Amino acid sequence: AILWNDGRAADIITRWQDDGVYRQIFEHSGTAPFPGSILSSIRWVADAEPQILKRTRWLLFHKDWLRYSLTGELHHEESDVGYAPGDIHARVHSRRLFELCGINEYWDRFPTVIRSQDVVGGVTRAASRRVGLRPGTPVVAGAVDVVASALGGGVFRPGQACSILGTSFLNSLVVAQPTFEPLESGAQTAMPEGSWLRSVINTSGTINIDWLVNNLAAEERANAQATRRSVYELIEETVSKIPPGAGGVIYHPYLSTAGIISPFAEPAARAQFFGISAEHTRAHLMRAIYEGTALAMRDGYDSIGQPVDDVTLVGGGSRSAFWAQMFADATERRITVVEGSEGGAHGVAMLAGIGVGLYRDLADAVSSSVRVAASYSPRPGQARAYRAVYGLYRHLYLNAREAWRLRRTVLSELDAASTEEELGA
Repeated sequence: AILWNDGRAADIITRWQDDGVYRQIFEHSGTAPFPGSILSSIRWVADAEPQILKRTRWLLFHKDWLRYSLTGELHHEESDVGYAPGDIHARVHSRRLFELCGINEYWDRFPTVIRSQDVVGGVTRAASRRVGLRPGTPVVAGAVDVVASALGGGVFRPGQACSILGTSFLNSLVVAQPTFEPLESGAQTAMPEGSWLRSVINTSGTINIDWLVNNLAAEERANAQATRRSVYELIEETVSKIPPGAGGVIYHPYLSTAGIISPFAEPAARAQFFGISAEHTRAHLMRAIYEGTALAMRDGYDSIGQPVDDVTLVGGGSRSAFWAQMFADATERRITVVEGSEGGAHGVAMLAGIGVGLYRDLADAVSSSVRVAASYSPRPGQARAYRAVYGLYRHLYLNAREAWRLRRTVLSELDAASTEEELGA
């Protein structure tokens, strides 16, 4: 299986950007291809290990394989179609995109597309013995994580926004018709009941905090072990001692080897600190990481081309009240957190309820099962500080693309030099 954050097809994405294929994919699917996306992944395998594709009968997303294992029924599901190779308006696969990417011979590896709330079949007896579910238990199609999580947060009507703060960071707006801002970046997915979800995606979300814990928070880790307190609470206590703006230290949260997908697309992009001097401490760097991720949310919604005043925050990062308040301050938007910790599972459970007739529709499912836990409004003083920082934040990344690509070239040279040294050349 190839994961969404796989970076091996980065050169293919750069080539498609240069020759115009990238733009055509975006215009057709509403999604900017990225190294781990389906089209680029197929193309990479076709170029590097074609024998694998020749032995392959079906190409499936992970939930499609799980559904097949439970029911014996093979389908794709419509919320995945927008991630390319799909026609976002028709909500079906697009052969034109296969031809455009030079992988037309693998078109027949894709099964038919069904709706998210459709019951595809029942659990087979063989699957029942493996997983413990009763034979015949209805199985619905389900949805891609961003759609499922939005539904779990009660977000399904056009104009509602949802940010999913997990390993990646998706900032999404429900729209009545497909939209294409920001240009050539982000993703578009089909929502149940005829709407769409426009997502601005930072490939790195809470992994920025994971990096912080592993590399900057030795003191907090030791204290957490000694006191049996949460390491995240201790980190937030340290961070809270530094004023908004982190003393002028800026952090761009682009840790993924896949680079950044939106609000601009650059496979070579990487995380970076800016503005460190002798007066700064690790606490300044820690605060900059929290703030950089919060400013990435602002960057996403400011680029989406439609007004967004309220955002529902879901995912693991939503459990931090400290961070949720920072998101409100940095974005100058109200942040709402709902009850429960597994928004994606909640969302597909609602789809299952609709599929078997427990709920009439999404409105019924949401009113019956989604509850607000907390809301956070921007504080004027902090919002003013972040407004100033955001201008510098954007200026830096808008002028970094050449340096990021040069870095990639330098790394290739370093790898070549290291290989020569190992060979004794």
